[in-house]
Amino acid sequence: MKITSETLPERQVRLQIEVDDDRHAEAMEQAYRKLAPRVSIKGFRPGKAPRPLIEKTIGRHRLLDEAMDIIIPIAYSQALEQQSIKPIASPEVELVSHEPLVFTATVPLEPVIDLGDYTGTLRVAKEPVSIAEDAVEQELDEMRHRQGTIEPVERPAQEGDVIRGSLQAETDDDGQVFSGQELEYRLTEEYLVSMPGLLEALVGKSKGDEVEAKGMAPEDFPDERLRGKEIRYKASIAEVKEEKLAPLDDTLAQQHDHGDEIKTLAALRGHLQEELQKGAEAAEQRRFESAAIDALTDMATVEYPAVMLEAEISHILEDQAGLDPRDPQAQALYLARLGKTEQEVRDSIHDEAEQRLKRSLVMSRFAEAENISVDESEVEQELDTLAGQAGTSHDVIRRLFDNDQGRTHLRQTLLTRKTFGRLSEIAGGEPAKKAATKPAAKKAPAKQRRSGPRAAEKEAPAAEAKSE
Repeated sequence: MKITSETLPERQVRLQIEVDDDRHAEAMEQAYRKLAPRVSIKGFRPGKAPRPLIEKTIGRHRLLDEAMDIIIPIAYSQALEQQSIKPIASPEVELVSHEPLVFTATVPLEPVIDLGDYTGTLRVAKEPVSIAEDAVEQELDEMRHRQGTIEPVERPAQEGDVIRGSLQAETDDDGQVFSGQELEYRLTEEYLVSMPGLLEALVGKSKGDEVEAKGMAPEDFPDERLRGKEIRYKASIAEVKEEKLAPLDDTLAQQHDHGDEIKTLAALRGHLQEELQKGAEAAEQRRFESAAIDALTDMATVEYPAVMLEAEISHILEDQAGLDPRDPQAQALYLARLGKTEQEVRDSIHDEAEQRLKRSLVMSRFAEAENISVDESEVEQELDTLAGQAGTSHDVIRRLFDNDQGRTHLRQTLLTRKTFGRLSEIAGGEPAKKAATKPAAKKAPAKQRRSGPRAAEKEAPAAEAKSE
């Protein structure tokens, strides 16, 4: 078997493989034995007709095609072994000639990631954390809304009130675009954002009023059907209701989720201040980590085959649309709703998928470069922690995670957490915890996961032209 190889861009190699005549002849004989029982020839029992007669009846090309299906997978596997190539996906195979049997296989290879000198140059500034002066009061206002009541009033409607009644909306072009009976809706700009002009028409109206009004949808209106169109409304007001906020006193504090511990309004203010500060710090940490990943990705050199990007695009589509790739009918309906072709949809998320893939590969390589791993004792400790936090539901948590799949999930979570933690240390300028040596370019693992750090495997030797 003769093999030649050619290195292609985007981590691919093209192998041209020529199968020797003896092996091809053996495959042809196998093809004959496989096809002969399926061919009915007068005077011969099934499978007993001589090969020349079989070839004449079904055509030599049928034997050649069947022989190709038999020998190509075997020849391809042997070529990979001889060339020390580890593919990450199936190759693209093209037939060059039947006789002699020559074909090419374009093989996607494992990615290569060079992180560069990240220990010395990767730095991200942390931003000061603070909360707005009125943030606590806004939280208290929201609590007062949640704990308040809505009661009927005998007066004209004011902004912020709740209207109960019927409502219809129509345009000249589209006819009726909305209709509802016994509705309840609040008279605020936020609530009626999809019905321009209705708020102004209803403020000042009273119980029993029949209202007809018009509004104009702006050119940038969210609903494309209504942009630039006049909308006509018909509303019947059955009741006007006023919101009465819960009192701002100690009772409000005792209605909080931690009411058993928080007894006074002052204590509630302190609790909210602390929780808002923690939330702001957590948000800043997430921003900092994301910026650190972006910085590490920007300084890294990442090479990967196109098949990995196509797989990442498919993952995003599955996540966003909730589509099962094995359900072509659901995919067709989804594309019909969007009014786009599959390629147009895939093109629209190309950049997002590319960035997500690069970040994932870089973080996987970083975890390996920093010798980050998770052992079983850490998984067990995490399981104990989760079960302890679950209180009376600790048995449920144990059943959920104390199995191979659950432990794999916990292990991946811990690995991601430790990797982000180490990256934060380096990006924040903290001293290195290991000998700082520049990591060499290394190949990522053959099996691509959706996200999170992934352990890289040993780099396979480069393919060279070889013949046998």
